[in-house]
Amino acid sequence: MPDVEHFDVAVIGGGSGLSAAYHAHQAGKRVALIEARSHALGGTCVNRGCIPSKALIQSAEVMKTIREAEAFGLTLDQSSVRVHFDRIMQRMREQRADNAAGAKQWVDEALTPFYSHARFIDDKLLETDDGQRITADKFFIASGARPAVPPIDGLEEVGYWTNEDVLELTTQPRRLVILGGGYIGAELGHFFATLGTEVTIVDSGRTLLSEDHEVSELFTQEFGRKVWLCMDSRAERAVREGAGKGLEITQGENGETTTVLADELLIAAGRKPNSDALDLDKTGVELDDKGWIRIDEALRTSHPDIYAYGDIIGQAMFKHTSSYEGELAYRNSQGSNEAVSYRANPHAVFSDPQVGAVGLTEHECQQQGLRYRVAKKAYADVAKGKIVGAPPGFAKLLMEEGSERILGFHMIGPQAADLVHEVAVAMNAGDASAALIRNTIHIHPTLSELVRGVFDELG
Repeated sequence: MPDVEHFDVAVIGGGSGLSAAYHAHQAGKRVALIEARSHALGGTCVNRGCIPSKALIQSAEVMKTIREAEAFGLTLDQSSVRVHFDRIMQRMREQRADNAAGAKQWVDEALTPFYSHARFIDDKLLETDDGQRITADKFFIASGARPAVPPIDGLEEVGYWTNEDVLELTTQPRRLVILGGGYIGAELGHFFATLGTEVTIVDSGRTLLSEDHEVSELFTQEFGRKVWLCMDSRAERAVREGAGKGLEITQGENGETTTVLADELLIAAGRKPNSDALDLDKTGVELDDKGWIRIDEALRTSHPDIYAYGDIIGQAMFKHTSSYEGELAYRNSQGSNEAVSYRANPHAVFSDPQVGAVGLTEHECQQQGLRYRVAKKAYADVAKGKIVGAPPGFAKLLMEEGSERILGFHMIGPQAADLVHEVAVAMNAGDASAALIRNTIHIHPTLSELVRGVFDELG
């Protein structure tokens, strides 16, 4: 029988799992880290998600600035601007490799890594693919999620990309169909369309993005100026016609059928958990009907010594959220009893227009039966907004009636992802009163005055 190596802490997942591993290491614990991709430590964010995709989007943002230069009195010869797609991709991959190498150096020095797949073979007992066995006092499962591919007839035969495949491209597609109008489709659609690809997005909803309804409506309107939108559409089958590939779709209540074609097809239809590779039934850890790990408020699974966090629990699938969850899960494993809270968990969509949000949407306020007041202010309403060109966009505040507690804040427009943080801090301070922002002096002229201004509306 193989020897069993015992640790204080065992962490499954070398992405968000590094959060719990870091805090365990800082506390002097002996930590095992199990990660199959030794070359890709840092997980989805560093290697397949937020960091490489934002590196690509930065190139799109520079191109957007060039295209809009004339509005600011600068004339550029647009015909001389060339997109060196291979250089854009190489720049991204070099940054990605540097980040992954830094993570691996720390893991190799601070932890005991097992670079292999592993699965549970008994209660609190893991076995790697190469036969090593690991047990621990506490386990943390942070093995993430992967692209979900819907069961569309002909899709496997026609061929498709996911967001992971896009990162390995060397040539730019001339035409691209994207299935899915969530944040992945919106961000990659922005990247390709801004650099000159003809992009078509197919989505089952009437608006893009799962945001506050006014944000989604404006985003759909503005994004539709640069891409073709097939909304309220269902993909029936994948098709190939000549050198092109695409989707046969039905649209609207009447179910009209049409075909959208391009050079390539990108599936951006959500994520699915990696729980299926762990044999969690050996531990008694419960899953929901979609495979996400069930956890309590302390991020503890149905097993008292096994915690789970990050994408694999299917809550708020953002890197900053999983970093918070990992620290909290570790503290709770050591005797604390802190409840996870997503009340003031901000997020952003790095597309065009940019979106930043924190807290509840109007629909969620209504679902919870909350009494609230609404204020909205446009970029054109503040001096810096006019200076940057009065772009379409706004800030929207949802405030509880009577208490003035901030319930939600939503922005769409330039720097929205950065500007939302002021409100996130206020929502985590004291009684989350709107007065915290209303009574703060803001520099003039800055876009932060738009944040202050919308709070003044309800003052």
